[in-house]
Amino acid sequence: MALSPHDTRPAPPRAAAAGLGALLWSALLVLVLKYPPDGHDHGNLPQFVGRLHPLLVHGPVALLLLVPLMELAGRKPSRAHLRSAAGWILAVAAIAALAAAFDGWLLAWSGGYRGRDVTRHLWGGVTLAAVCGVAVWSRVGRGGAAHFTYPFLLGITVAVMVWTADGGGAISHGDGFLTAKMPARLRAWLGIAAPAPAAETEPAPGPAAAPAHAGPGSADPANPAYYGIHVAPLLARSCVSCHKAEKHKGGLRLDTLAQLMRGGEDGPAVLPGNPKGSELLRRVRLPASDDDSMPSDGDKPLAPEEIAMIERWIAAGAPGPR
Repeated sequence: MALSPHDTRPAPPRAAAAGLGALLWSALLVLVLKYPPDGHDHGNLPQFVGRLHPLLVHGPVALLLLVPLMELAGRKPSRAHLRSAAGWILAVAAIAALAAAFDGWLLAWSGGYRGRDVTRHLWGGVTLAAVCGVAVWSRVGRGGAAHFTYPFLLGITVAVMVWTADGGGAISHGDGFLTAKMPARLRAWLGIAAPAPAAETEPAPGPAAAPAHAGPGSADPANPAYYGIHVAPLLARSCVSCHKAEKHKGGLRLDTLAQLMRGGEDGPAVLPGNPKGSELLRRVRLPASDDDSMPSDGDKPLAPEEIAMIERWIAAGAPGPR
């Protein structure tokens, strides 16, 4: 039966595309629920493909920011063509968001990630793919772009995209990366608390160059204070971004001494009194080209003298507050 000129129901190809999109998103949901990030590595090929995620994710971000601008500009009769193009761009953005979400799950599952930030970002990607698809369906369905539900859904899509992107920034750059340098007035207007003042750091001291405030014996690796003065700041600078409660690769956390001594999926990271058998030392000494090298993800590597400080601490029995 032919459609009347006033019938705005989606054409069969559009309905088929919507059904395929819903099927692919359902497959993504099943993968995320059945195979969540567990902190274990799952092969080199999945990790290789998953590491394309930082490249794929920027496509939907740019496109989704462009769509509202084109919809607004297209309200002027002389620019009505922009609204038609906006629908096509939104559809491409929905496909790109779904692809980025699939690849993000693959990276999180195969790359040894887990933690609150990883889970939040993963579910943000799944949600973004869903709301993008619903926004496309709303636009091509009954009422089209003129229907009141479409602008609402488009606004929700952009908001979810910003929230998801903030989660990705927290994984890559640490919590509060987006707001750390926000002007005080804007921070107050948005109701965002000021960041806690960071502790002052000093260049890593040598074995006989402990800070004056450290107290006698602090340069002695057998002193329990040695860990907090010399070792913990190095781990915080170069290692904790990937090994904390919110995100810990390989099941290993280095944000506290107790977690460091607990180790990860590969066993103990530190063997007190046995530097040669300590996995932490082995990994920080590997070349950056080695897959097991630490630190990764662009963090500052440890200098030879800093590694030597950690080695002396381990050799002394890895003392410190438990």
